[in-house]
Amino acid sequence: MIWSSSVFKGDLKLHSNNSMIKIDSLNKSFGRIRALDNLNLEIEKGELLGIIGPNGAGKTTAIRIICCILQPDSGDILVDGMSIHQDQIKIKSMIGYLPEEPNLYERFKARDLLRYFAELYGVPKGETEGRIDELLELVGMSHRAGDRINTFSKGLRQRIGIARALIHDPEILIFDEPTMGLDPATSNTIREFIRQLKGDKTMILCTHYMDEADALCDRVAILNQGQIIDLGTPDYLKSKVHGDIILQIKVKNPQPVDETVIRNFDSVEGIDIIDDQFSISLRSKNNISNIIDVFGDRVLSVNTKEPTLEDVFINTVD
Repeated sequence: MIWSSSVFKGDLKLHSNNSMIKIDSLNKSFGRIRALDNLNLEIEKGELLGIIGPNGAGKTTAIRIICCILQPDSGDILVDGMSIHQDQIKIKSMIGYLPEEPNLYERFKARDLLRYFAELYGVPKGETEGRIDELLELVGMSHRAGDRINTFSKGLRQRIGIARALIHDPEILIFDEPTMGLDPATSNTIREFIRQLKGDKTMILCTHYMDEADALCDRVAILNQGQIIDLGTPDYLKSKVHGDIILQIKVKNPQPVDETVIRNFDSVEGIDIIDDQFSISLRSKNNISNIIDVFGDRVLSVNTKEPTLEDVFINTVD
């Protein structure tokens, strides 16, 4: 996928005629709590957009409004040019939604559950069984097709939830914390399902896992207090963190250090100090040993890393 240069500048819009979802001045409150505050965002057809933010930032509220589960107080969302205020039935048919805790009917067998939702969504009867077979194979559940949902672990339920979201071949897929609480192996399996769907579907991924957003998403939106506070490709967002390398030095007996001495090194771009740890942003690896020498025998540990989305998130939200 080729992005316009405006995306790399962090614009909220793609300046493209290929928009699938356009959120326009969206507001939603619950009593005195303002969940969404004049939210604006465009998502391109075929894009995988990640949404990250602290608890209570408005992520789930936003996607529930896109899915026509909630009504906004004001503003609108256009889905492929159709308004959530006028075309809810059509919009719902275009979306597959996997909530954090998918509401699956416990007594249904896996195949029967998918058959039930295929009928609800109007999948032609002649196509239903073939589609169910394909989806069960996709999520690695063919061997459990005849087992009841209440015998499945959370990870297996998530797999069936993905199959259910895909049963009507929707143009849009929305995942709300799809790997929350899963073991690493199952999480990797779910991420691989999402990778396989990239490009074929327009997707929104809400997640607390920064490495997940970094690895999967074309762009990432940082949402806080109901507003988008930054947006761009993962690489663009990480480039906004000072330095190509972060030198982390943990010291014993924290005492004031003359930061001027450290800043005088050519490679140093910035210094953050939290308790007994110094995080020093560097343009290059030059001067690392000299910087460490400034701390003398107080050094407990030294680590270097490249900026991550977690660094971006902490710097932006804080």
